[in-house]
Amino acid sequence: MWPNQKISYFLINKNKSLLVIFILSLFLFIPMSYHNVYQINNNIVYAEEISIPILTYHNFTQEEGNDYKINIVEFEKQMDYLAVHNYSVISLSELLEGLKNGQLPPKPVVITIDDGYKATFTLAYPVLKKYNFPATLFLYTDFIEKNNYSLTWEEIREMTKNNIEIGSHTLSHCNLLRYKENESYERYISRIKKEIFLSKEILESKIGSKVKFFAYPYGVYSPIVKNLVIQADYKGILNANSMNNNSNADPFSLNRQIIPSPRSLDSFIRILNQRPFNISQIFPYDGIIESNQFIKIGAILEGDNYDVETLFLKLGGAEVKFDYNPENREISFTPDFLKPLIKKSY
Repeated sequence: MWPNQKISYFLINKNKSLLVIFILSLFLFIPMSYHNVYQINNNIVYAEEISIPILTYHNFTQEEGNDYKINIVEFEKQMDYLAVHNYSVISLSELLEGLKNGQLPPKPVVITIDDGYKATFTLAYPVLKKYNFPATLFLYTDFIEKNNYSLTWEEIREMTKNNIEIGSHTLSHCNLLRYKENESYERYISRIKKEIFLSKEILESKIGSKVKFFAYPYGVYSPIVKNLVIQADYKGILNANSMNNNSNADPFSLNRQIIPSPRSLDSFIRILNQRPFNISQIFPYDGIIESNQFIKIGAILEGDNYDVETLFLKLGGAEVKFDYNPENREISFTPDFLKPLIKKSY
């Protein structure tokens, strides 16, 4: 059993025959609000509670969207909504600086785009330029210039001249927790270390600037993987937990909202309005491999700034019926023999 594997969606490890369980966050769908907000110079808001969505896209199309390929008209409507409703679209670098010094603009939002599809340059980039929105591209280097559907280094360098940051998505977009057949622990560590370190070196050599951010492929990681990313001198790490961040967010554990297609504008707005709240404990512990398909899963909530009637629990993107204990503010779900924990990976 590998030590402490990340919990966020379901994935079968064929080599080890272990069920990797991923708990995808608790969501509170009520209008976002700010507490103890003070207006300061330069339009800075100091707040105890602030919602920071990091939106994640993958591919773009002029045809009907599907799964992780969004129709460009739909994408532009989302960007237009951000502009019209005075959202502050900031870069990841600006977010990290704001988390560090406690100063963030009102209604902050971050845009990220994964993988490196050609349509990022031909379709999404013109829309981002139209609204003067920054974004971060998380690229896996083996894909660049691989075929007609992938970005070229020249296109990537062109975008970096106009508010686009580059982050690493490894060399090959591999599952960083999956062993190859008959692979020893030592060889496994050596291989994933190369995925993390060498991808950063290649990107920096190609774009001529520092690469500060890393996004886990599929959102999967373990404490060992996370420590390797930190050792590689990345300044921020992004996962795939579908929840917004608050002003106390850990730069090495930033949540992202995956934006699939088709998605109504109303559902996009609900993502923006999701209000983060603090969780004192997750069980099983975050980052643990669990082979028991019937283990109790949940969290202990902090504070009382939520309405129990608006809570719901999702596992792997699917909503499940849960129990709530008001005495210790525990929200939990226990699988049974009719519905054991198993779900294909995305």
